[in-house]
Amino acid sequence: MIKFYHRLRRRFIIENKFSKYIFYAMGEIVLVMIGILLALQVNNWNEIRKTNKQEIELLQSLHKEFKFNEIELNRSIEKAQVIQKKSEALLKNTGTREMKLSRHESDSLISTGLLGIITYDASGGILEDIINSGKIHILKNDKLKNILSNWGGILNDVKEDETWAVNERNTITLPFLYRNSNYTNISGGMNYITDIPSGFNTDYRDIYKLQEFENIVNSHRIWNKKNENNYKRLKKRIEEIIILCEQDLKLKNK
Repeated sequence: MIKFYHRLRRRFIIENKFSKYIFYAMGEIVLVMIGILLALQVNNWNEIRKTNKQEIELLQSLHKEFKFNEIELNRSIEKAQVIQKKSEALLKNTGTREMKLSRHESDSLISTGLLGIITYDASGGILEDIINSGKIHILKNDKLKNILSNWGGILNDVKEDETWAVNERNTITLPFLYRNSNYTNISGGMNYITDIPSGFNTDYRDIYKLQEFENIVNSHRIWNKKNENNYKRLKKRIEEIIILCEQDLKLKNK
């Protein structure tokens, strides 16, 4: 088409038909502009297709990571609930209450219900890479982007409470047990402990008569329950992220 206009232009110049030359010159310019616009549009389509592909890949990766996090979090919640039950079992035998626990039962309950600490370690490599690289802007769902951007802060709040519980066990609970109980027998209920028996015949029931023991168990129970509640709130966020990813993927794959 452009070659056709070139031939017409030369012809009109030779024949001195200036007005027609201007007309066809304008047509030639219009064709060039249309060609440029089409090229830009094709390039724009390619960029959109490329961005959509990247967004789908990000959504799939995020979905996989948070499904894993959901599974791990459910395990942490279950463990927290086990600790809670064993802590409550200990409290039912303190003070003037009738002692109903055997030595083995007591050692097992203390090793888990009092010394047991549950922590949640979320996988965040993919999300961290998306945020640090600026790829989060590829995601078009503003609600999803907002939740993902705040995920680190929410997780840090959970870790702070976990740290408090760990510190209390290490600085208060363990020193108390070292002073007032047969820790060798108690630790025998843990899988990784040596089978060397204690050289002391300590009455395991004496510790239950101490109010300090009851206070320590109750404090541990409270911290454990707080962590469990934190995990449940965190689970709602994870479920929301998973649902948003699935919804966006469904729209993209239509």
